[in-house]
Amino acid sequence: MTQDSDDGAPDSESAEEREIRLEAYDLDGDGKVGPIEDLRAGLGLVDAQLEEAAEEGGVKGKLAEVAHHLVDRVDND
Repeated sequence: MTQDSDDGAPDSESAEEREIRLEAYDLDGDGKVGPIEDLRAGLGLVDAQLEEAAEEGGVKGKLAEVAHHLVDRVDND
């Protein structure tokens, strides 16, 4: 993913997609998505996937539950 614009959006995104991305990920309201904001968004997606896997149960579910709690703490702190 290459980023040529100041708002942190990939070149291939349309203007509408850039606006949605900016609204969702621009946490400090400076009009661009910085590297930290981008990482936090990615971490949030990983956290959601772990939470979903934890609901499956079994060994995989237990491991995912532990990982979810660790990632959730990092993401929310």
